[in-house]
Amino acid sequence: MGETGSCRFDVTVQEADKLPALHTPPLFTNYAFSVYRDGETYLRRYHDRKENDRPYAIGRIAGNRETVAYLTGDQQFFSETANCFSHIALEEILLHFDRLILHASLVEAQWGGLLFSGPPGIGKSTQAALWEQEEGAVQINGDRPILSRDSNGWTAWGSPYAGSSRCFLNRGAPIRAVVMLDQGTTCRLTRLPVAAAFQRLYAQTTVNAWNPSYVQRVCTLLTRLAEEISIYHLICTPDRRAVEILRDRLQQGGG
Repeated sequence: MGETGSCRFDVTVQEADKLPALHTPPLFTNYAFSVYRDGETYLRRYHDRKENDRPYAIGRIAGNRETVAYLTGDQQFFSETANCFSHIALEEILLHFDRLILHASLVEAQWGGLLFSGPPGIGKSTQAALWEQEEGAVQINGDRPILSRDSNGWTAWGSPYAGSSRCFLNRGAPIRAVVMLDQGTTCRLTRLPVAAAFQRLYAQTTVNAWNPSYVQRVCTLLTRLAEEISIYHLICTPDRRAVEILRDRLQQGGG
């Protein structure tokens, strides 16, 4: 995660005979891990839901370095690339460099990168496939692309998280628009004002809600994204009409 010849963030995964005991209640728990406060940092203790949530690893980020310790005999949890990424708090590492993970399907069309976003089952993969079929777009990522901003503007990148699409190209595209989806019987496209765009973007962004500074940085970046990029609301059908209404708007210059 750095420039050629440099290392900007170190991640170490190592074996351990035992894990440290944690004596405070967790700040957050889901099916994969629990989060604990440890001074100025946060720990993630990973547990195996198939074995009554037995802890098998602990990860800690301090500055630009992360250490993940796993119990001897539990290396199977790190046996594949996707498993490794799911244990290194990738969204927190990315935020060190002002990058976000958005739940979306990313395609590159002649106008630039188009991100189709919304809750599971809303039709992100369907719209991406329609753009491939109707407009010759190239799908870069099918589930959680990474968003970054530099002096040239916003770019969306492929990531290891591909979802059921299994599409994760190692490339990026300048973002032309983010399209928040809803299903309907007819197609209607509107550009969202900044406040409404922010709300929809936030709902589809990976956010560590237990960490106030993390939330603040995400909110700052999403506000800037909503101000600088066209965020559309597309009520759509799963056919070429959805492609046509967005394509026509892009051809007209957006807005």
